Amino acid sequence: MNEIDIQLPVMADDIHTSLDITQGAPIPKLKRLETFDEDTWEDITLELVHHWKTQYQKVVRCGGGGDLGRDVIAYTPNEAWENFQCKYYAKSLTLDEAIREVGKLIYYSYKGEYSVPIKYYFVSPKGVTTQLLNHLMDSEKLKDELIKRWDKQCRTKITAKHKIELDTDLLSYIDSSIDFKIFDHIPPLEIIELHSQTTYHVIRFGASTRKRPKAIAPPSTLEASELTYTSELLLAFGDAEKKDVSNINLTTFPEYEQEFHSARRNYYSADGLEKFSRDWLPYDCYKELLDECYETISPVVMSDHKDGYARYLKVSAQAAGTNYSSHPLHHYIKVQDKKGLCHHLVNGKKVKWVK
Repeated sequence: MNEIDIQLPVMADDIHTSLDITQGAPIPKLKRLETFDEDTWEDITLELVHHWKTQYQKVVRCGGGGDLGRDVIAYTPNEAWENFQCKYYAKSLTLDEAIREVGKLIYYSYKGEYSVPIKYYFVSPKGVTTQLLNHLMDSEKLKDELIKRWDKQCRTKITAKHKIELDTDLLSYIDSSIDFKIFDHIPPLEIIELHSQTTYHVIRFGASTRKRPKAIAPPSTLEASELTYTSELLLAFGDAEKKDVSNINLTTFPEYEQEFHSARRNYYSADGLEKFSRDWLPYDCYKELLDECYETISPVVMSDHKDGYARYLKVSAQAAGTNYSSHPLHHYIKVQDKKGLCHHLVNGKKVKWVK
């Protein structure tokens, strides 16, 4: 028997937070979507409308029993419309269930209640069955199946008032007016992607599903975005030494050189935090974090200090001890970020080390 050495698993190259340790591995979004009940799915439908409203001229929801086979209606600029049939089912949406909904659309458009939409999407948290998917991908197959199943799925189930016979006139209408290519579905993964573009996403799926990448190392040469805060830091060094300290002679001051490189790492750490927050939090979230940092350090900045470097050290210590427990990024903020926020404030001309 050959013995094979067992290698240790490779850890993901992400920052592990306290949230990861206390809650364990996050529930995949697709699994979480499957746990929602009917009431929660209705709420998510409304939250999706918030996203769709940014894509269409107008979006409305038909509520109650009088929706006539329509759920969420999205109007395009040329007044055409698309239908999002957002239904909750305990299992994947079946062909029979879809046939009933298609039958409603055909019947009520035939009666003149509304025009035929240019697209019709089934939106369900469990997705669609393989059988239904195969029919949605083949419009002629879907049409044939509708006709075949009409008596069982549509004749008595569209309205309780009367039976709807698939007579010659209705068949002619289906042949001449219904393009079965309009029928499609939105897969669960795409539902999650659409929902991620709303401000409700973190509340539904949790911040623990986000993995913050490790900060990049500062480049060997200063970037243009670094000139302000690094110049201010060099002035603080010079203020302490009562002589000019620059990039040219910085190596002659080992303590300052070490702090200079540390400051650059902290700056890039906070920069990475900002980029990380852009993808899933409101655009002003990082600005709010900067504002909170400023309110924390401003009394120390305004106090008297023997020189600019002493001010810098006191402010850095104050910033490092700040608890941002009320901020959405709380679990992702490291000490390096807290110090780096100060350099971002310097870049924004809100803080100076040397008065």
